[in-house]
Amino acid sequence: MTDDWDFYSARVDGKPASLYVDLGAEASAPVAALPHMAYLRLRMRHPRDDGLSSQAEFDQLIAIEDRLQASLCDDRTAYVGRNTSDGCRDFYFYIAAPDTWAARAAAAMKPFGDYEFQSGARDDPAWSTYRTFLLPDDWERERIQNRRVCEQLEEHGDTLSAPREIDHWAWLPDAASAAAFIDAVRPLGFLPKDEPTHVEERDAMSVHVARVDVPSHQGIDEVTRPLFEAAKRHGGEYDGWGCSVAA
Repeated sequence: MTDDWDFYSARVDGKPASLYVDLGAEASAPVAALPHMAYLRLRMRHPRDDGLSSQAEFDQLIAIEDRLQASLCDDRTAYVGRNTSDGCRDFYFYIAAPDTWAARAAAAMKPFGDYEFQSGARDDPAWSTYRTFLLPDDWERERIQNRRVCEQLEEHGDTLSAPREIDHWAWLPDAASAAAFIDAVRPLGFLPKDEPTHVEERDAMSVHVARVDVPSHQGIDEVTRPLFEAAKRHGGEYDGWGCSVAA
């Protein structure tokens, strides 16, 4: 486990879902010593009508999660994330050996006898469940970063209500694609701040554009989405945004 955890929303089997995942574990995944994926599926007692967790059950669900981590995690067991959907909360682990998992899970859940749960394990040496299910896709990663930048601004006293120039960066594979990216976003009001620059370490063109917007939690995804999509369409990637603090 690392300290780099975050959450995002998705749909799982066509239903609303909330995923909470150890993003930092990606750097070392898969771990050869932990080749088995293990899970514990908890049936929530007071889910919302949409199948997600309710505020009424928040404290109890956190207590269960804390208990699972304290009881199960060691050098042979890593907790990597959870999915909440359809009235259940599924906790995911990677473990060294599956033979004792059912007994360990049952012992960890003993203080919570009023909860129904299931547990199981399967071989997953490539950590495919973590990589292809728990980890967010590129756009959800961008939304996580958007939220984190907004939170950093708030920590410095920003109310996220004042419009100001917001700088945006993107990587494009060559000069032609960089020019095409700029041409695509210019009609939307994103204007280049300087000429695209080739960066040797990336062997790519760095593009810097800006537009006046409000960096709010409610609106920043819509500000960045056309840049994200334009960069991807031209073979590159959006590299985030920044702005001055406005108290």
